[in-house]
Amino acid sequence: MSIEILRRDFLLGVGAVAMMAAERSSGLMHGTVPEDAPDMSLPLNNLINLIRMQASLDSTSQIPWHYNGTLFAQIASEQPIPMVNIEGMESYRVFPLQDGSYEVLGNMLTFFRDIDTGKMIREYQNPFTGKINQVLPNIRQASLGRGLNISTMGARPKAFIDQMPDKPLLLDWTFGPETVWLQNDTAYPPGLSEPRMQRSTMFAPLDQFLDQNVISLPSLFSSTVLMPWLSWMDMNEVEGHTLWHASGVKLKSINQLPEEYFIRMMTEHPELSSFNLEEDSGPVIFE
Repeated sequence: MSIEILRRDFLLGVGAVAMMAAERSSGLMHGTVPEDAPDMSLPLNNLINLIRMQASLDSTSQIPWHYNGTLFAQIASEQPIPMVNIEGMESYRVFPLQDGSYEVLGNMLTFFRDIDTGKMIREYQNPFTGKINQVLPNIRQASLGRGLNISTMGARPKAFIDQMPDKPLLLDWTFGPETVWLQNDTAYPPGLSEPRMQRSTMFAPLDQFLDQNVISLPSLFSSTVLMPWLSWMDMNEVEGHTLWHASGVKLKSINQLPEEYFIRMMTEHPELSSFNLEEDSGPVIFE
């Protein structure tokens, strides 16, 4: 499906939308909705604008993000306690598929910093176990054929797609005077321990969102993630989980990453700066 067709359907909701009419997916629209805003109750509009917010409709473009935040320890029902700060990169490429869905490749690399000094750390004095843990980066790497399949019927890892039922995209859009934002819940693949849930909000300038020629929006995001203890924490016997909060911005180039982070990434994990486009070349890595 060409970019020109996507631009047309973005406003009109015809063509591929008709082919997917039976696939129930819609977006909720709040705030003061402009008259020329796309109708988010149309499945393809909902899907395309998610891609514009997160990545790009141009399959040749690699779209990086930079983020930072804090990882908290949540012990039972106690007050969350900050453990480490985080800094990371995610990058995406989106490929249109013949059936009208897309394959999204996403690489991710997170390093950890001391909560007080802000310095990158390789060891951590764990206050809950008394142990000194070797700190490992959080990594996700995908290759073509092992990415995320996304359509009007939801987002599912291709490696697990036969294990996951259809779950239509139900996105929540709010229109402000100069900004549009998208709220969305995502879960992690099956077979991994719970809890695993992310609640994210992405923001974009309203004028560019309404311009159908903008195929990759200059987005910002804020996100809260629930995950089990990371393996390097060695806390399987401790009741609780991690709570992450991070915010970040879409970049024009991976070279715009902060210098300290960029040097370490290119020194230790250069493979994550680009994508492996050889199908089924290896597993997706999840922490």
